[in-house]
Amino acid sequence: MNKKYRVLREIGKVTVNFGNLIFASLVLGGIIKGDYNRLTMLLVGGCFVALFVAGGIIMLTAGEE
Repeated sequence: MNKKYRVLREIGKVTVNFGNLIFASLVLGGIIKGDYNRLTMLLVGGCFVALFVAGGIIMLTAGEE
């Protein structure tokens, strides 16, 4: 396996997991605590999650043969 492909694959996995953690901590924590507007928290968290998951998937598929 190519070293570049391995690095991109591992970074992609971490990025996807980071997106999941952002959703769990920021969105659900903000909604449960209730100090912030729920719709705003959901939209901001959703944008970050979509960004990190999409970037992770791109890194996971980059370099495949």
